Amino acid sequence: MNVEVSVYCGLPELRFAWSWPTLVWHAQHVHPPVGSIRFMFNAAEKSALHVWLTHGLRLAATATLLVAAAVRLYAGDNDILTDCRRYLLAEGDEQEAVAARIAGFDGKIGPIIEALSQPATTAWQDQTGLLANQPFTDPPLQQPHADDLLHFFVPPAYTPSKPLGLLIFMHGGGRTTPRDHPRHVVSHPDVDRESYGLQPHFADSKFIIVAPSAPWNEKTGARWNVPSADDYICDVIQECSHRFNIDADRIFLGGYSMGGFGAFHLCQRLNDRLAGAVVFSGAWKTTHWKSWTGLPVFMRHGKNDAVAPGTEGLRSRPRFTDVFYSRAAHQRLTELSIDHLYVEDDGGHSLRGTADAMSQLPRWMEQYTRDAFASHVVAVSQRGWKSSSDTPTPHCRWVTISETGAEEMTFDAVEMKGPSPSFKETTEAFNAQTMQLGTGNVAAGLVDARNEGNNHITVQTENVRRFSVWLHPSMVDFSRPVRISVNGKLSEHRITESLLDALRSYRRRHDWRLIYHAEIKLAVER
Repeated sequence: MNVEVSVYCGLPELRFAWSWPTLVWHAQHVHPPVGSIRFMFNAAEKSALHVWLTHGLRLAATATLLVAAAVRLYAGDNDILTDCRRYLLAEGDEQEAVAARIAGFDGKIGPIIEALSQPATTAWQDQTGLLANQPFTDPPLQQPHADDLLHFFVPPAYTPSKPLGLLIFMHGGGRTTPRDHPRHVVSHPDVDRESYGLQPHFADSKFIIVAPSAPWNEKTGARWNVPSADDYICDVIQECSHRFNIDADRIFLGGYSMGGFGAFHLCQRLNDRLAGAVVFSGAWKTTHWKSWTGLPVFMRHGKNDAVAPGTEGLRSRPRFTDVFYSRAAHQRLTELSIDHLYVEDDGGHSLRGTADAMSQLPRWMEQYTRDAFASHVVAVSQRGWKSSSDTPTPHCRWVTISETGAEEMTFDAVEMKGPSPSFKETTEAFNAQTMQLGTGNVAAGLVDARNEGNNHITVQTENVRRFSVWLHPSMVDFSRPVRISVNGKLSEHRITESLLDALRSYRRRHDWRLIYHAEIKLAVER
């Protein structure tokens, strides 16, 4: 008879089957049991068990044997889980002490990562429709975001038993746009005159929309581009995953107007957390477009976004979000063969009347899933809309830039000449402004890495002195040497799976889907 046992030792349910003689052998070589179990028998096994019991076997004794055998095998995993959790929370000397214990682990990494990645609760909300003015509910996020609000549209087809994708849509506005304004992002245009109009197009989609209020900052009209916005968007992802069953590999970040500024900025900085980028009527200042490699982009812009004062039949608007920004982005993305869709219409800045682009958006999104093991990765540090003053961005999927050189790199930039745009500008000032695609020098570094297959990785660097390549069994064969060519110079590396490396890879992005089992540290010869 085979007996199936489910063991609970802080891990997800572990199931395995033993024949009766094997079970008895294990029971003779174990310590007393710790923890809890439950037993599952199919109908034939129940009948066989009844026969065994009628011949004098006692169920209590059988249970003791089962527990002892099972826990002997898996109690050690409970200890390592405790150490892993301590490591992820600790700093300094305490972290080093815990790391020393974890470094000696030589078991299977997969089940440990699976256990660590389990959500604290799977009691996800079973609500659909419009959910406006929602606070953060995940306990660690409640105090840091006590004043921030989230606004959701959950399609009718959502059920907690099946994960959906997520579109984080950043609202427009300016310095003092109130925190309840993003409800217009997710409202229905039939009942809200200020609605962005997205909801009808996502009613039958496989995506939840969340519209967070922008980080509060009355000193700038680009509130999504402040340094705290990176962590804020990551917290929004965490909160949505706490509330709903979200597919972590189908998260899209987008925005309109001020949110379009933010999308151009944050999508390049958080590119490995996302499945795609969505930009409506946005603008950008500097970027290295290679850093968008592997991130599909959807852009919409109206050709009449910027209009000179006094133009008959059109409402005037400065060049803050001139269509030139999207046209230049489209040009560079095309030249670099980066997957994108650009929709330009006869409209202006407003999202109203952009039904064509909005109807295409959910269908476009459904094509894409994030790939943590993408064969081509480009890491650029630092990157953002003001790259010269943005904070470092060393990580991108399986590449980390550890040290850059003293030189500068050439970035793309939009150059405007003439008077600065203003809502009070004259027709003459508007017409005196010109825009062109130019370049700027930025103190940054780049690693362009390709997994060529057959345990061979090629790398080209620019202004980088040290970097790491992180590997997973899905990428290479760990039983064979890995060959890495850096700027034409070949080296060979033998690697082993390391739980400590896996945890260190998690600490980079705090994303359980971006886990790698080995790190190779490389220095670039000058």
